[in-house]
Amino acid sequence: MSSHHAALAALVLAACGARAPQHAELIASDKTWGNTEGPALDSKGALFFCARGSFKGIVEWTPAGGGRHYVAVDAVRGPGGLWFDDEDNIYVTGPGERKIFKVDRDKRVTVLAENFEPNPKQARGPNDLILAPDKSIYFTDPNGFEGDGPPGTIYRLDPAGKVTVFDASVVGPNGITISQDGKWIFVGGNVAKSTARITRLEIRADGSAGAKSEIATIPECIADGMDIDREGNIWLTCYSFGTAYRVSPDGRILDTVVTEQKALTNCQFGRGADAHSLYLTSSDMARETGYVYRIRTAVPGFR
Repeated sequence: MSSHHAALAALVLAACGARAPQHAELIASDKTWGNTEGPALDSKGALFFCARGSFKGIVEWTPAGGGRHYVAVDAVRGPGGLWFDDEDNIYVTGPGERKIFKVDRDKRVTVLAENFEPNPKQARGPNDLILAPDKSIYFTDPNGFEGDGPPGTIYRLDPAGKVTVFDASVVGPNGITISQDGKWIFVGGNVAKSTARITRLEIRADGSAGAKSEIATIPECIADGMDIDREGNIWLTCYSFGTAYRVSPDGRILDTVVTEQKALTNCQFGRGADAHSLYLTSSDMARETGYVYRIRTAVPGFR
């Protein structure tokens, strides 16, 4: 971060009353991972994330065993967002192949959705995803990553396998997360170069979109991944800035975490006994070596 950006960030934090930035701990790195994405833990506490380097697929990492290539997914660009259900099935986006995949516990890879884009020439491919309590999958396609395109698309893949457009009005939707009660979706998008916005969308009983509101606009941030803590505060990662913000439901920046590598992509809390750990994926700006960070938080995630 340049001195100008650091000074501006300090002013923003001071105005919001946020505490001084915390530094995340580097726990893993590998030259085969490239641009890492989508950290998530299974029910046994193993960390899984997406690799988009010379290895394109899902990596499994444990403190004792380190990282290992788990299964190859999306040979074109490598997978993006990743989510576990309660049975330890993995759901993952394939931005290059433009598919949504499921990986079961036996590493069988199946395609859940493809050919769903209303305008394939405009689309950039599915980016991030979450699984709702009713087993619907909501996923994003930004169309443009820095406010440089028309509004993106948020899709809903229902349990029967049908894909519909949930919302097509949010500019640059990238990261996505869901409230603890499953009634609200939060999306991090970019409305201009280095200007992020968090949007909240209601999930109606039939799975369609209801009320929509903008929670916060954050300068000096390229919004990427998101997660939510037990108090309903949103963690947002800022790609190319190496910064993650904890944002209250009314838009205040409460906490800031920084990482040495700037290409910070995504974050997700641990589960169960590890719910106070926030895991963050990153790479160098050349997107060659992948990095994984961790920080302990006062407020845990809700899974």
